[in-house]
Amino acid sequence: MKITTYFFVFAFLFLACTKKNEQSAPVAFRLTETLSKGKELAIVRREIVNTEIALNGKVTMDEDKVARVFPLAGGFVRDLYVELGDFVKKGQVLAIIRSPEIAGFTRDGVEAEAQLRVAQKNILVAEQLYKTGNISEIELINARKEVESAIGEVERTRAVLDMYSAGKESIYPIKSPVSGIILQKNIALNMELRTEDISPVFVVGNLDEVWIMANVYESDIPTIKEGFDAEIVTTSYPNKIYKGKIDKIFNIIDVETKVLRARVTLPNPNYELKPEMFAQVKVKYRETFFKVTVPSSCIIFDKSRYYVMVYKSDDQIETREVKIFKEQSGVSYIESGLQEGEQVMTKYQLLVYDALND
Repeated sequence: MKITTYFFVFAFLFLACTKKNEQSAPVAFRLTETLSKGKELAIVRREIVNTEIALNGKVTMDEDKVARVFPLAGGFVRDLYVELGDFVKKGQVLAIIRSPEIAGFTRDGVEAEAQLRVAQKNILVAEQLYKTGNISEIELINARKEVESAIGEVERTRAVLDMYSAGKESIYPIKSPVSGIILQKNIALNMELRTEDISPVFVVGNLDEVWIMANVYESDIPTIKEGFDAEIVTTSYPNKIYKGKIDKIFNIIDVETKVLRARVTLPNPNYELKPEMFAQVKVKYRETFFKVTVPSSCIIFDKSRYYVMVYKSDDQIETREVKIFKEQSGVSYIESGLQEGEQVMTKYQLLVYDALND
């Protein structure tokens, strides 16, 4: 009787322990049907490392397409036709100047033409007198020389007046030598202009192309090279990226700022880019070595470490610690922890990480 009782007690305890162990056994993880359908994966790829360097800079004029306009003769500003920022065409009149100097040139022209008419009449008389034998051949030659001299003086005065585009009222216009924008205006109505003044009255810049001058700090000088791609963003147009290349590095360090200048030339058909605009310049170039890469969106940061969820199947997902070499434009270059060809989760990875590691 006792043996039978002990047997039943042992059997009960065995079954109870077995049931308890079955209840406490871990259940294998598997993506739900919803998560499985909505998951997104990225393949680990081996790529050459791309690097970006952020620089500050500003928009400047193309100095080869800037015209500084000076008065050709002293005088007073009678009319002024343009304002700062106006667009002007080549040959357009910017101002009219009344000038005593032009009055002198005009007077010289009038006198030269009068002398020519006198010389031409004299040669007609001289030729008649020579035919009748009343003057010698030398006198005839001298008369002809006077005509030639008078013609030369007329041509000279006409060339001077033509150079000034002078009229008969002792005035001359200041014209734009190029098409572009009035960038500087140092002239006002009734202002006296002196030719010895070294300041231009107008500065006209052609803004079809502009320069982006980027500041290269000493630590980046060995890295930045001509031909590197550059992306430019301005404060005025923060959502627009202008793309170009570094086409010139000025190998002189600025004494005050201690920076080197790198130039990017950009087309500017709509004149959006204006001189002195602040610009952010991202210089891009390729390194000489490779790393495996994943989208930065798949990286999980927890407890001062970086992880990714390596996907093999819906019931085979591994939490993998990785070391990041660098992150650039949404791409993470991995130093260690992943192999080329593996797949990582880029959607729902945080949910799976929490489910596997809580």
